[in-house]
Amino acid sequence: MHLGKEVASHPEQLMRSRYSAYYFALGQYIHDTHHPDYRGGVTPDEFTQSAKSTHWCGLQVVQSSAQGTSGVVEFKANFIDKDKLHTLHEVSNFVLENGYWLYTDGQFQPKTSQKINRNQPCPCGSGLKAKRCCL
Repeated sequence: MHLGKEVASHPEQLMRSRYSAYYFALGQYIHDTHHPDYRGGVTPDEFTQSAKSTHWCGLQVVQSSAQGTSGVVEFKANFIDKDKLHTLHEVSNFVLENGYWLYTDGQFQPKTSQKINRNQPCPCGSGLKAKRCCL
């Protein structure tokens, strides 16, 4: 999907591809899959810079649904900042226009965070200790 060779067939598939785009800092893809009416003037370069400044380390889709031309995906995305694991919890809205699913907006749930112990397994799932991986 990031290369434009496939199109998301469901809002959850688009959500997962957008998370990956944030992980790899693919600002143009993030921009292109964000409905123009909801971008707020943010440019592809601004999406890229925002993505580069965040150390994403995990995605959990809580639930997803689609009916007709609208869909909803509830997810939790983890990121590391300094020595804390933060969880961004959002219920995202999507619309289907001209055969393409697009992200519109979402409702953020309260963000949570917890301290990461350097000697515990890294929360990114690598199997390494946190101090040898993401910290």
